Amino acid sequence: MAGKEAVVFILDTFPSMNSPYPKDSESTRLSQAKRAVINAIADQSWRSKTHECGCIVLKTGLTHHHMAVMDGIDDENALGYYFRKVARGKKVHVDLDDEVHFPNLIEFDLNRITPQTLRAISHVCSTSDESNADVMQGDLCDGLIVAADALYQRTNGKKFKRKIVLFTDAEHKVSVDGSQLQAVLDGLNKMECEVIVVGIGFDDEKDFSSIAKSSNDAGIKQEDDDDDLDQPDKITSNDAPTAEESDSNIKEEGDVDNEDMEDLKMESDSKARVKRENQMLLMSIAKETGGCVLATNGADIEDTLQRKMPSKAGRKNAQRYETDFHIAPNLTVAVRLAKMTEQCNLPSLKKGAVQFDPESGDALRDGAGELMTHDTGTLTRHFEAEQLEAGIENEVPLDMRVDAYRYGCDLIPVGKMDLAGINAAFAGDTNRSIEVIGYLGRDDVVDSGLLMGPAYCVVGGKESNKSRSAVAALAQAMDETGKVGFCRLVKTKNGGAPIIGALFPMTSDGGRHLQFLQLPFADDVQHFQNRDMDPFTGSEEQVQTCEDLIDSLMLPDGDFERVSNPTFKAYRQMIVDFAMNAVPKKEELREEGLPEENILLAAQPKPLCEFDATKILAKKASGKISAFLEEFPLQETKEDEKKKKYWGDDV
Repeated sequence: MAGKEAVVFILDTFPSMNSPYPKDSESTRLSQAKRAVINAIADQSWRSKTHECGCIVLKTGLTHHHMAVMDGIDDENALGYYFRKVARGKKVHVDLDDEVHFPNLIEFDLNRITPQTLRAISHVCSTSDESNADVMQGDLCDGLIVAADALYQRTNGKKFKRKIVLFTDAEHKVSVDGSQLQAVLDGLNKMECEVIVVGIGFDDEKDFSSIAKSSNDAGIKQEDDDDDLDQPDKITSNDAPTAEESDSNIKEEGDVDNEDMEDLKMESDSKARVKRENQMLLMSIAKETGGCVLATNGADIEDTLQRKMPSKAGRKNAQRYETDFHIAPNLTVAVRLAKMTEQCNLPSLKKGAVQFDPESGDALRDGAGELMTHDTGTLTRHFEAEQLEAGIENEVPLDMRVDAYRYGCDLIPVGKMDLAGINAAFAGDTNRSIEVIGYLGRDDVVDSGLLMGPAYCVVGGKESNKSRSAVAALAQAMDETGKVGFCRLVKTKNGGAPIIGALFPMTSDGGRHLQFLQLPFADDVQHFQNRDMDPFTGSEEQVQTCEDLIDSLMLPDGDFERVSNPTFKAYRQMIVDFAMNAVPKKEELREEGLPEENILLAAQPKPLCEFDATKILAKKASGKISAFLEEFPLQETKEDEKKKKYWGDDV
């Protein structure tokens, strides 16, 4: 399966997208959709630098895409400037030129992800209003055609996972050419590209990814379970009223109030009919391509999209590698060993020197508008201390330097070959291996409280049925007898210090496997003697206050395994914010460091903790926390009483 992904997002900007979403809120349908697009693109960037993303904006007064390039638009910066001018009140002139292919569409090219794309998408706004929205072309079918052609031009013959994600409320009129749409869907099926529709305010949703499509009937005219699902080629236009609606326009003379009410009812019915027919059209498109339709229904749009495109940035896949499994003397099979848990650390910063124009003093930028920098390195030099004090800089040559460990107040020199000899003494063999020394009672090992992490998963060999059968049979036997294996594990190639641990039998949906957990050596266990604590002599009210506080802070039932690390979340949010806002600026680069107020301003919108459970519990327990502070008021300690005390000291 291909590792690279190519995703084209289609963003609807019809005036109805400016409606508050959810109701009575400051955010709009368009603002939430833009946030979902930006975060999805940023997540693709975190996952791999080879992923490619593009975006097509519907219902714009400007036409700029690979099938109809407009002069004067060079890059995403110019497109972002166009949307900023519209947001400031610039009037949009709708281009009705019949020679333009698919007018009123703006495309951000499908390519490697750059900060300019995020900045430009953040400025996207609705360029039409009620007066010209109906005559403006560039509906969702036109955007789908342009997106499909962009994917074909960019990824044809290459190994990509392709997706088209459409954000729309489906409240504008759509003109469909059945034969043209059929050809586009056939092409998407050949490219194995699924269409994901995020329907804002939709009533129904369905996932067609698990439905097998017939290779002989890949057209759009396939039977559906719903009898009232119209075929796309039958939906020619949404602007023609039916005969019943035409008859309903005939009103009695002088009946003004009834006429106004009937007009409002007809307008409301017409909008509902348009949205209903568009939903059926999008449902049939998603079914044909094996995609899905996601209904928001007041939920956060970004959360709705993550049900189909979950955020995977910062996660590490388990790296399985082959190793030898010594079950008993003269009994060895090849298995795969994978670490199940691993600590994640923030990536280190990359230092670079900014290039300046020697004449103007401005920072140089490349054709994409990014700063031109040079890589920097760190050079450490060592000098003889006695001669350096005398003013003589005599550098110590490399062959005269040595590494040392601090021991007491002295330094003990140790060579690299000495450390390598320690590992070589425990090598045993030149390969990674796991060896069963004996068996212990499961309850004895669990009750000892000596189990350590991380955990390793042991499964059968990739191409060996005998190995998989041996691992499964051993796991079943250990489970039935209540035993665990006492093992010796060598993790590194060419030997290395071994570790000991327990091998537990595990059962999952995929079958039986083994799980290795490390046990400490005798020198790793330290025993601490705790002093006796004074008994609590508080009142019943204080005890009850503590119990109420504990009850209010109990975690609710839920899936806490998918809670993201707040540090990584804040880190990614900070980088995306800097990429979109293009800091530091030119005038700030001339100074030795960023001004303090700029640092504080950049840090404020990126809290280190965005743990939703923490916020919910803090709000829930606010009253109990106040009651606890009243029962146990804080007292300021006098200066003469502030002295260091250590655990175990007598009070």
